[in-house]
Amino acid sequence: MGKICPEKLLELVFPYQGKNRKEVIYNASLGRDCGVVDCDEDLIALTCDPITGTSTHIGSFAVHVVANDLICAGADPVGLLISIVLPHNSDESQIQLIMKDVDLTSKKIGIAVLGGHTEISEVVHRTLIHCFGIGRVKRDNIPDVEKVQPGDSIIITKGVGIEGTAILANLYHAQLSNQFGQSFVQKAQDFMTMLSIVPEGKIALKHAPHCLHDATEGGLLGALWEVCAGQNLGFIIQEQSIPLRPETKTICDFFQIDPLKLISSGTLIIFTPHPEPLLEAFQKASIPGYLIGKITDSSDKILDLNNGKNELIESCPQDELWRIIEKSTDFTPF
Repeated sequence: MGKICPEKLLELVFPYQGKNRKEVIYNASLGRDCGVVDCDEDLIALTCDPITGTSTHIGSFAVHVVANDLICAGADPVGLLISIVLPHNSDESQIQLIMKDVDLTSKKIGIAVLGGHTEISEVVHRTLIHCFGIGRVKRDNIPDVEKVQPGDSIIITKGVGIEGTAILANLYHAQLSNQFGQSFVQKAQDFMTMLSIVPEGKIALKHAPHCLHDATEGGLLGALWEVCAGQNLGFIIQEQSIPLRPETKTICDFFQIDPLKLISSGTLIIFTPHPEPLLEAFQKASIPGYLIGKITDSSDKILDLNNGKNELIESCPQDELWRIIEKSTDFTPF
């Protein structure tokens, strides 16, 4: 279950990209979440994503995921199309609740809902949302995965496992409340408010980053793997420099999972040759920013552990959220 690994994407998906057109500047590639099209005055960024790992606040998740991808392409999020497929036992109140979440989140980000599709079907056993986003890109200094270079600093914002913490706190609220109390679970559920990287993305774009990337499925390590694997580069990051919020650590310890491999919309990864001015700008905006490592010209992907040893990340990790759902017998999500 979960996202197809990079090796299989290269084999089964990326070779099939339709007609080569002069308007297309960037198309599908490892570590790239948006296509970019030249439409005369401005460039247009396009992206799409499903939400499959949770049914709680699914409308908000859908909006954040596409808006985050757009800002990472250097785009101002303009609009989205949303397709909603609900199971046969759904009712009108569920549809309205989803759309209220979509509306509220879209207004906060400043993105318009352009249209979409809504249906009830026996094909699904829980709600599935697929969202398509479009944004405007200025021509100067578009960040992209192909611009990542050896020596680039790696900066992240806010912490790791943000989205996964919120999802797990909602899916397993009863079990976690019994273990840690309702107040703790509420704090973890409130990580929903940190899912947008649009504010820090706008700041980062002013500092000419080589690349921006949203740490979604596979978490921090999955995102770094995607970016580096596609460019035959490596990285070394320091575990002690990676911020881990107490709620995330507690939940990850409870489920015995690695927070660095946990889905983390809300964590913006910036690859830049000039980290200091960007970190200062984040500090002025009261956005937590952390320098965690560098890009290397080796293909080795290394985590420098707190115990002084190095761990070689040999493959793109499966997201820990899917691992829990696949193997767990003590917990019943959804």
